[in-house]
Formats: sequence, structure tokens, C-alpha cells
Amino acid sequence: MKHLRLLATALIATPVFAATPQTFVTTIGTAAYASSGTITFNDHGYTGPTSVGANDFQVGTGFDASRIGQRQNVVTKDPDWLTSDPTKTLLADGFNGAPTPTGKYSSANMDGQVNFFQWGYTTVGGSTFNNMQIDKAGNYHIAKSDMAFQMYDTFQYKKGTDPVQTVDTYINFQPYAISDAKGWCGSVLSSNPASLERMAGQVAFDIAFDVYLDDSGPGTGFPATQVIPGFVMRSYGDYVVDVTTAGGTTQRFRGSAVENNTNPVTGALDADYLNQVSFLGAGVIPRGAWVLNDGTADVEVVAEGTNGATWHENQYAGYAFLMRADGSRTLEFIAPGGHSDYVTTDPAAYTSISGIPEPETYAMMIVGLGLVGAMARRRMRA
Repeated sequence: MKHLRLLATALIATPVFAATPQTFVTTIGTAAYASSGTITFNDHGYTGPTSVGANDFQVGTGFDASRIGQRQNVVTKDPDWLTSDPTKTLLADGFNGAPTPTGKYSSANMDGQVNFFQWGYTTVGGSTFNNMQIDKAGNYHIAKSDMAFQMYDTFQYKKGTDPVQTVDTYINFQPYAISDAKGWCGSVLSSNPASLERMAGQVAFDIAFDVYLDDSGPGTGFPATQVIPGFVMRSYGDYVVDVTTAGGTTQRFRGSAVENNTNPVTGALDADYLNQVSFLGAGVIPRGAWVLNDGTADVEVVAEGTNGATWHENQYAGYAFLMRADGSRTLEFIAPGGHSDYVTTDPAAYTSISGIPEPETYAMMIVGLGLVGAMARRRMRA
């Protein structure tokens, strides 16, 4: 079974620019996705530790929990309308109980916005990525219980200098991680991971969308669960989605990430944007996936032929999406023995963060966060 690799990030890294920017094209075929077309990613010449790039999701032998170099948290924030993504005219998905489209939103500012099919949604503040662990080689590990997404149920329409119009959308969706995340982070190439340098990275994990109609919301409605293997988050580069459904509906989106510490307007390093990031991810909902534990929040994507596996069919197959978010990063811990295999840690790195719990206390906090995340995850209905 072909796994879709999507996009987007909220991570960390110093810029190691290749001689020539690389372009990566994912071909979308109707057999797997009920749509056809391409998703193109341009890395802007950015590579991570040991020159890992867009097609890599580990450094060396992969994550080593015995060699943690740093830990961080990222939380999304409301849009500030500053990123340079081109405006987009979006179709209304219906609101105030209307099940059919009621018009268009022309020239919408796409900062912090999500394209889903031909509709628009806003990424609001409060989605969290806690206990993001980075080993000294630059490998990421984030437990699925440490990733929590807000529900997408409004669209904040901003056109030019006009006041923001908040729209109650008719079709809503709740994303949640269904696997741990792995990837790489370039912050290990910096002598101080809290310094004002360009930093970026990427992670991949399986994700699900519970899609709701009207305002029933989680726990009261009957969602259609979409399982999407291999979702990728990146905090560097840009994407072009150019996909057409089998029925002939064109879905074209563009988006760019703002690297950590850079001004979203000028693209230059800016102390006013220290530890501010943006990240994005895009792709197409596939026809389905082979899973274990279908119908529950513990659904697991597996290979075809796995004992006990069943086929989960997605009702919104062929719908393309591009998820954008702005966020703030907090560096919580730097290993006293150094955070990296590649550079010597600048002593200023230790004084730049404060209030680091003792290891035992920190472990208890993480267990608590995991329990809260597990309790918050709702059951899925196919």
C-alpha cells in the first residue's frame, strides 16, 4: 500500500543550504486517492544534520532515548496576517445550518488558514506539541499523546485591510495523531539552540481527521473518520498542491513556512521573532488504509496482510488539504553534557532557559501530560 507523505512543521534547525534548492514532486493517482495531480515541495536548499533532507526521517540509526540533547514545546497561536502566502478565493461550505455552499470569499488572507477541498478554516491558538525530544544526532521523537490539535470549526475571513469576519463553518474536522512522530531537527548544528539563527526541521506521523457536519461537535455527532498515513510537518520550504478530483473539481493551493526566528514579511532574522515559527502540511485524503483497532482512537495503520488488519475506507477520498499554523517554541531542557554530536554547547545556552525540572520531576510531568492526552482523545466512528 502506497503511503502518502504530506507536509508541515514546528521544529528547529540551523540553515545548511545546499548548492541548489531541491524540488520534490509527489504524484497523486486516482487508484490510491480518487484524485490525480501533483504536490510539489521546494526545500529552498535547506538540509539538516549529516545532510538529511526532505525524503529522510531519521539521522543514522534513528532516535536514541538514552542520548537526549534537548526538549522543547510548541504551541500554535492565532494568525497575525503577516505571512506572504498568496491570497486565495475560497468557496463557502455553508454556515448557520445551511448544508450547501452559499457564496465565495474573494482574495482571502491565508496566514494561519487551512485549505480543505475548496473551503477555508482557521488554525486558532492552543494546539500543542509537548515533550518534543531531540537526541544528540538530531533525531526527533514525539509521542502521539503529546500532540493535541484544536478543532477546525471557524473561518476567519480577512480581505486586505477590512475587519476580520469570523464565519461558523458547516463542515468541521478534528485532527489527532494516531502514531508517534519521528524526524530530524537542525538545531543540533547550532552551538546554542536558543540563539537567533535560522532553524527548521520535519517530522512524520500517521494522522486522522474526524469530519463533522453542522455544529454537533466531538462527542455528540457522528463523524466520518479519515485515516491518513505518513503526514509530514515541515518548518521550511514551500508547497504547491495541484490536484483534480475524479469528478473534475480543481484544488490548487500554495503555502510557505516561516523558519524559526525569521520575520514573516522580510524573511530576515529578527529578534522580535525569536522562537516564533510557522509550519504547514499538505496532501490528499487517500481512499483508505489497512488498520488495526478500527473505530477507536487507538486505530493503528499497518501493512496489508497484517494479522487482524481491516480496510478502513475514507468517505472524503480525493479531497486535498493544506494546513498552516503559526506557533511559539519554548526550549525546556538542554543536556548538561552537551546537546549535539556536531558542536560544543555554548554556555549561554544553559542560562537562556530557566526553571528546568529535575529529571524525576520532569518525567512525572510528562506522564501526567500523557494521561491527560489519552483521556482527551475521543473514540472514532467510521
